Amino acid sequence: MDQSMRGLIGLSGTEWQDLCMRVLRVQYGADLVPVPDTGGDHGLEAYTLQGHLFQCYSPEEPLSYQKRYEKQRDKCTRDVGKFIDKADKLKKLFGEHVKINRWILLCPYIDNKDLVAHCASQTKRIRDANLEYADPDIHVICQTMEDYELSYKRVVNAQLARMHLPPLSEPDYSSVDSDDVDKMREKLGKVSRLRDESRRQDYVRRLLQSYLNSQEYRAYIKDHYTEIHALLESELDDLEQRLVMEFSLEEGPPAALLQKVIQETESRVRSCAPDTTLSDSRTLALGKVAEWLMSCPLDFYEELAS
Repeated sequence: MDQSMRGLIGLSGTEWQDLCMRVLRVQYGADLVPVPDTGGDHGLEAYTLQGHLFQCYSPEEPLSYQKRYEKQRDKCTRDVGKFIDKADKLKKLFGEHVKINRWILLCPYIDNKDLVAHCASQTKRIRDANLEYADPDIHVICQTMEDYELSYKRVVNAQLARMHLPPLSEPDYSSVDSDDVDKMREKLGKVSRLRDESRRQDYVRRLLQSYLNSQEYRAYIKDHYTEIHALLESELDDLEQRLVMEFSLEEGPPAALLQKVIQETESRVRSCAPDTTLSDSRTLALGKVAEWLMSCPLDFYEELAS
């Protein structure tokens, strides 16, 4: 899976449906027919004039490999059942000129081949029902955003082009756990230039301000720029793995490692959201570095005094 798409795992049902609809509009244009939820649940989000029907589904994560499959399987079974049982309503919905030839379950992530086999069984189920609005050669299939990669990237790029972050509120330092602040202060004490108490206190204060501001920014991005949020969180999660597996093995002085991590984090942020100002990018990056200092992925070997 493309790294930018891995972050889509765990989107809420509403977020996932909103993303799917925007991608499908890019993919199919005027041939896409959205089906509003009002007036009853038809078991579908949209269909195309060429006969592709879409049901978007994002189960609540985290889930095990098996549990994710079971939820996807059961969703497919239920909504294929609606496709069969709601014949009178669906005949009116599709009219005389649309025959559904693809019933598609669109999910953020599919990692179990048994879901493909289950879709095959649901294909037989629909064909056996001899529905007027279903093509005799209909197939039930499962897909992800990888099947719509170009359209997905166009949606993401459109979001990037218009991304603007709001003014920040006054930081509430009392919301940060004092034990976490002590961890940060202790780790930064290993950096020679920050052994001076007043200098370190100022550095900690600035990091905490960035941490609180970045939390506010990331919440706003999640609510208003779903695709950018998914990409950003995926990149930062990947960088956290590097902190644990690679950066912790480096033997340079703590100051050099800290500077390297800050630069790498800011670079990742800029790659995900190039339209943000340098100041906002730095705030997002420093906020994440502060989080790592407090939650332990980032630590330093003790630097001997010279």
